[in-house]
Order: sequence, then structure tokens, then C-alpha cells
Amino acid sequence: MTRPQTQPLRSVPSTRNRQRLRSRDWPRPPRRDPHVRVIAQLMEMAGPNASVIGSSSRPWASATFLGAQHRVILRFGGDHAHSAATDFAERIGEAEFHIAGHIVADACVDGMDHEAAQPDAGSAPPPAEQGDRLLLRISVLTIEEW
Repeated sequence: MTRPQTQPLRSVPSTRNRQRLRSRDWPRPPRRDPHVRVIAQLMEMAGPNASVIGSSSRPWASATFLGAQHRVILRFGGDHAHSAATDFAERIGEAEFHIAGHIVADACVDGMDHEAAQPDAGSAPPPAEQGDRLLLRISVLTIEEW
């Protein structure tokens, strides 16, 4: 009599010596990037004559904190561009940001430049007071709340 064909033995990992993960040992869930919310609050502070012409964000960490560095370039235009940009630059250091899950540790203006407006082809050059626009380079450091 022949033996019935048996299936090969499969190795199943044992859970006997495996250490269990407790909830406090799990990795933290990733937080949403606050970059868009930082820009939205900066635009709210800057007013209607400001526009974003460039922005970037990169992760940042220290020995005790996780966060991100945000760099934004704002263009102020219009009749009162200089006074609006100066007022914004004075207020940003003491501004209160409300971003869920994040704290704004630092916000400052890194630089202020004049940008000459380029006239459209076939149009008259803009008046002198409307031709200059101010560019503000802003840095914001956000830290994740625990």
C-alpha cells in the first residue's frame, strides 16, 4: 500500500517570544504639512494688495522638536505698497498664528527689495508711484505640538 501524498510542512513564525507593541511605543502619526495654512494667514495679514510669488517648505528638527521651515516671497503692489509692506514687516514678529497641531516659533522678514514693474507690450509705462513694487522675503518656523 502506498502512502498518500502529504503537503510539505510550512514554517509558521512563532508569536511566543515576540514582544508586543504597546500603544505608547507606536510611531506617531504623521502631521499635515502646515505650509498652505501659513501662507493663508500671511496673506490675511498682508491685505488685498499682496500676492505670493514664491514659497517653499522643508522639514526641520532639533534635539527636542520636529517642525518645518517655510520661506515665502510676498509682492506688495498698489499706491500704498511701501507703507503696507513696512507695516506688515513691523507686525509679523509679534503676530499670532492659529494653526491646528502646530506652533509658530519664529516669523521674521529676511529682506525687502524693490521690483520695477514691466510695462505690457504696446502700453504706456506705469506712473512712478505705481511702477515700484516691494518684495518681502519671509521666514516662518513651525513646530509640531505634542
